Amino acid sequence: MSEAGPSRSQPSEMASRAAAAETEEEEDDERVDLKLIQSFADKIQHLPTGETTERVRITVPKRGEKDFEPLAETTNLQEMMLQKSREALFNAMVGVRGGNSKSTSHALLSPSSPYPSILITRGHMLDTMGASIKRGGKTRTELLPEEALYLLERGSLQIWVGDGDWSDEEWGVSGAVEMSVMEGFSLLLGQDGLTWERYQAYAYLKRLGYTVQRTRRFLPAHFVPALRLDQHDARMAAFRTWWRNIPGWVAALARTAGRMLNRVYYALRRADLRTLVAGWRGSDYVTLQSPPRPRPDTNPYMPFFHVWKPATAWSKAKWDRGSDEGLARQRPDYAVAAVDARVTPLPSASQLEEVFDGLPDEPKGPIKKTGPQYKPRSSPPTTRPFGSILGALRNGDRALIVAVNDSGNTGWVRFGRTGFASEAIM
Repeated sequence: MSEAGPSRSQPSEMASRAAAAETEEEEDDERVDLKLIQSFADKIQHLPTGETTERVRITVPKRGEKDFEPLAETTNLQEMMLQKSREALFNAMVGVRGGNSKSTSHALLSPSSPYPSILITRGHMLDTMGASIKRGGKTRTELLPEEALYLLERGSLQIWVGDGDWSDEEWGVSGAVEMSVMEGFSLLLGQDGLTWERYQAYAYLKRLGYTVQRTRRFLPAHFVPALRLDQHDARMAAFRTWWRNIPGWVAALARTAGRMLNRVYYALRRADLRTLVAGWRGSDYVTLQSPPRPRPDTNPYMPFFHVWKPATAWSKAKWDRGSDEGLARQRPDYAVAAVDARVTPLPSASQLEEVFDGLPDEPKGPIKKTGPQYKPRSSPPTTRPFGSILGALRNGDRALIVAVNDSGNTGWVRFGRTGFASEAIM
């Protein structure tokens, strides 16, 4: 029993010694050189005595070298260097923008058409831009305002203003003048619904490699092919071209007649409808308590662009200028709208409902991944995992992406529609 005591006390003594050593090290680290501070204070508080009337020269200790010393001969050195930096920035901005003539396309903006028509094509930028327009027996590729402005800004297009023909000797259009970038912004912005916010969103997506096209709703009538009764599709007989539209005309006439009969029926029974809901035309109890707000004439959140990913194989023939058949063949990946954050408020439920009614459903199921590293599963799961249900609720069945522009800074917000009643969580 007597030997057990010292053996138990040894760990406690070692622990106390280690704690004392750590305390001493911390005190040494925190210890301040008081002699240096006192000597500096003595120099500052030194008063001249009878023997000497001069003060001791005080030297402030330095930590490392400084870029600018406050000496007499270098007093304005920092200001001079800052001024040179400013001048370098201004010189870079006022410099003339140049480009390679072998990679620059040329277009003509004539008084007869507000859209630039391509004269010489260089590179592959125009593979996903422009539309073929037949005019005067000739077919030319014409650009939308955002397409022409984007190519002009990045130096890939030279627009000639005037009326003339291309001349190889002059390497330009005879009798026409070149359009500058500033003139392009002043002329093309505001044309056919192109705002500054929409152009910034378009240019940002194009620089990232996306394929961006206008929706059919905002496509100018100049680019929409109009099929008249005296015209026919070359792939079909002339009789069948307008004959196939007769069922649609009959259905529209039947709908119009039905609405008129419905109004007459309720007008005859108006004397009997003397309840509290006599003038109610809503679809749920919420509209019964508070009448629906009138929708504005224009919805700023309507999709202005259809966007395809860079890896998507895209062609103008499949797209068919945003027709229903073209969108079925060339399905867009995103629908994008652009608004001004300082002017446009948050979208209302009626505005989002109007937008979602015109959008297709999002693709369902797992994301298709190609490559040898992605091998198909040997046996598909019999039950749907809980994580996939949450992912479906988070993504929704339809989605809209909004480019919110706040004084030139663009942020991207996604609005989705989700049906919680259609998913069984429990």
